[in-house]
Amino acid sequence: MKTLRRIALVLFSILVVAGVIAYFGLDGILKRTVQTEATKSLKLRTTLNRAHLSLLGGKLDLNGLRIANPPGFAAPEMLELGGIDLAVKYDQLRKDPIHVQSLTIDHPKFVIEQSHGALNFKKAIDRMPQSQGSSGKPIKLVIDELNVRDAQVIIHPGLPGMGQEITVPVPSITLKNVGSGRGSQNGAAIKDVASVVLAALAGSAAKSASVPAALTAILHLNVGQVAGKLGADAQKQIAAAIPGGLSNISKVAANPQGLITGPAKSLEGEVSGIFGGKTPPPAAGRAGTPTKR
Repeated sequence: MKTLRRIALVLFSILVVAGVIAYFGLDGILKRTVQTEATKSLKLRTTLNRAHLSLLGGKLDLNGLRIANPPGFAAPEMLELGGIDLAVKYDQLRKDPIHVQSLTIDHPKFVIEQSHGALNFKKAIDRMPQSQGSSGKPIKLVIDELNVRDAQVIIHPGLPGMGQEITVPVPSITLKNVGSGRGSQNGAAIKDVASVVLAALAGSAAKSASVPAALTAILHLNVGQVAGKLGADAQKQIAAAIPGGLSNISKVAANPQGLITGPAKSLEGEVSGIFGGKTPPPAAGRAGTPTKR
């Protein structure tokens, strides 16, 4: 009897040790999978410090996710995420699309900068593959609620009206039903989720009083162009996440060259909605312009 108990105890110990090894091995597999899939989907080098799957419930923690800047920009990373918590059931990890009850991003840092007349987040999204082609089917997600908490948007000098770096706090952003709207029944690819988050952060930062008016217009123009590449539901999610919405920039988005060749006309005309519905006052001292008394 004692021999049987000892054998049972040894077998149990072996199973426990094997389970622990497999468990931590799974974390390593998840880390590599996230890095590989994100890099492939975004066409930007993506690194992750740690992935951890909870034993006591459907929770996946990702720590230290970093997405590189597109080539030609100064900062090494465009986006750094402090932590990501996903509430997802184990059986969903093998399904397509993966259904995520909630996804929370804590303390992200998003760097916005310009190079050769292009903003980095717009350039990054333009570079993302429109289809996966022969490289395999991408991971798709349906996210009931996506929360971004305590973000910092860091705008580097070199943009219009910018003499020094500006850090804009964005306390919170909430997106609902990502990847489940009309035309998205099969979920949203990682690149589409990233595009929505970047556009929402840039658009929210543009509303800050610390951002010069000319830069506000350019940020909203780029956000509008990014939204235009996504589906109607993604556009609604971006607009809902930005205080006051996206403003009426559809005409300017269709003619971005106007901000370069005729910025005054653009800002006084189609982009007037960006300034709260008020048209900027005309330039003083314009010849031949009568003054109303």
